[in-house]
Amino acid sequence: MDMENEQLISEEFTFAKEKEIAKSFSKSFQWEMIAIGLGQVSVWFILWPMVIYSIIPLWAGFLIATTCACFAYLPSHEAQHGNYSRGNPKMKWLDGFVGHLTLITLAIPYHLLRVTHMKHHAYTNNPIKDPDYNNAHGPLSSVIKNSLDGSSINYEKYLEVFESDKAFTKSFNKAVPLALFFRASMMVLVVLFPLETMLLWWLPAKIGTVYTTVYFSWYPHQDTGEGRYKDTRFWSHWIPRFFNHSMQLHFIHHLHPGIGHFDEPKAIEALKPFMIARKVPGAEKIPDRISYNSLINIT
Repeated sequence: MDMENEQLISEEFTFAKEKEIAKSFSKSFQWEMIAIGLGQVSVWFILWPMVIYSIIPLWAGFLIATTCACFAYLPSHEAQHGNYSRGNPKMKWLDGFVGHLTLITLAIPYHLLRVTHMKHHAYTNNPIKDPDYNNAHGPLSSVIKNSLDGSSINYEKYLEVFESDKAFTKSFNKAVPLALFFRASMMVLVVLFPLETMLLWWLPAKIGTVYTTVYFSWYPHQDTGEGRYKDTRFWSHWIPRFFNHSMQLHFIHHLHPGIGHFDEPKAIEALKPFMIARKVPGAEKIPDRISYNSLINIT
């Protein structure tokens, strides 16, 4: 970049100005995310007696459970960043409460996802230290296959990579008993209710994991590199943005994780000139106004 452009960025689009704008969108209480997280897991629990007692057919329960699984990760993701407590120690319990409960549908421990996700943010697109690297940079077919067979993240590898990080290993070890509990629970239920367990929990969790991996990892980071303004991109396709949790906007989360999910569209409208100046991948394609369906690519 030539000196003139560097000066333009430093004067008009400084990080301090960018951060100030971003901070103004990082204050709202995220009741929507709490409602989605606790709502989907409540619906999922209610499905079991409704299906077992033939109040609704199993196929309908499967479709509802799969929808719940696809809505399970995002509320936990906000909890992982402390976006419910907003730094208030008295509200810290809310992060863990929502984070743990919403992931029951996916049968994945909150501590495990939180600690690996923090490393993903710290080392985005680093082939050695980013736990999400293979999910973001392989062919889509491989990403889907790895999500289905449970090998999307090699947890043992990253336990070795970060073995000197006591906070990482502590959180990792706290997740092990819950992971075993999920596995044991599924084994017991599959004996008592084989079809119900397969179609209300096991298969929806697999589909939900694929959905999460594709839209949270693969699309936002595909063909990107390392660096604050280079590791996440704006993208679009034919699906309305609310069907993929507006992950077209995920780059703003990597830049400013404190911005609540439902505040991201307005934040991006305000920060679009900064993103273009900093050459965020795809930034020039961001609409000036982000409406419900404005991120659809129909070409």
